Amino acid sequence: MKTFLGIFLVCFVLCVVAAGLLTSNIWTLIFTAALVLAILITVLVNLDTKIEELGKRIEELQTEEEPPSMK
Repeated sequence: MKTFLGIFLVCFVLCVVAAGLLTSNIWTLIFTAALVLAILITVLVNLDTKIEELGKRIEELQTEEEPPSMK
């Protein structure tokens, strides 16, 4: 909960500052929206990459632990 409150406070301050800047120019609004979207997409892509890597590692560990089958 402490982490969430810290992140919320930072986001709140940034939004207040951005709101002051956004009322003056449409290009600032577009830039800010693009920046936020780019950050979110980058985070999601990085998370997806990490999930895929963890999936591969789990598969490798599972194949190492399986006893050899007797044929």
